[in-house]
Formats: sequence, C-alpha cells, structure tokens
Amino acid sequence: MSQRPATIVIRPATLDDRAFIDSLDDRLIQEAAVPGITRENLDAFQHRYTQTALDEAPSGSAIMIATDAAGTPLGYIHLEPTEDGLSRTTAGYVSILAVTAAAEGKGVARRLMEEAERWAMKQGYRFLLLDVFASNATARRFYERGGFVEDSLRLRRPIGF
Repeated sequence: MSQRPATIVIRPATLDDRAFIDSLDDRLIQEAAVPGITRENLDAFQHRYTQTALDEAPSGSAIMIATDAAGTPLGYIHLEPTEDGLSRTTAGYVSILAVTAAAEGKGVARRLMEEAERWAMKQGYRFLLLDVFASNATARRFYERGGFVEDSLRLRRPIGF
C-alpha cells in the first residue's frame, strides 16, 4: 500500500507550473474509450482542451496546484464559472482535475476538490459541476464518493459514412 504524503499543500498555479500541467494530459484520458473515436482523437482533444482552459480561461477562473511538503507537484485543478442551465444561475465548474500516477489514491484529488468547494462557496455558487468520460470508472467512483450525482447523460452512436 502506498503512503499518503505527510502534507499536501494547495497553492495557486504560476507560469512555472505550465509544463507540469501539460504533462498530465495523458492521465486525463487514460481510461477514456468512446465509440468511433480513436486514441489520436482523444489525445488531440485533451491537448486542445487543456490549452484552451489555460490560455482562454474566463474571468474568475482559478488553477490550483497540489504539492508535497518539498514542493513537488502532485496534481492540479482548473476551476471556472459556468452557466448552470438547470438552476439558471452561475455555478462553479471543475474543468480539469488531474493527479500524477504516484499521487493516485493518496488523498490529493480529494484535497483539490475540497479547495474547489471552498472556491465555489467563496464565489457564492450553489452548485459545483463537472464532466467525466463515461468510461472513466475510477473518476466516476471518486466523484460519486464526493457526493456528485448524474444530472444528464450524453449519448453517442457512430454512423457509417
């Protein structure tokens, strides 16, 4: 069994964190499997999504880095305001949550989500929303344990061309 870091420090991201953030794209699609979508499509999607989240983030967005006590990055979370069509209010959106393979199962993602909730509450948001690949069983279990429930489901059917 892997040990939990003695201390998990959460801090705002800086420009120096960019390479670390970019390095976690593969982790975000590790369990992704979408009918009719190739691994290359998923790689390109995740790269574009991360770049857009970082380079074109809406006003009010936040990126938080989790590190150990020595400052070694363990994971990050990207948060942004979004329109919640169901409540017709602005809600917090977890755009990206990723941890290193070495940090998985050590409480890092949980601490980042706790920070996300504090951020959302500070903004006055009533809801925290996120999307996850349906095939990502690990992430889905994690989010369910954190109290997230499905509110919609996107379906896909490949058709011949």
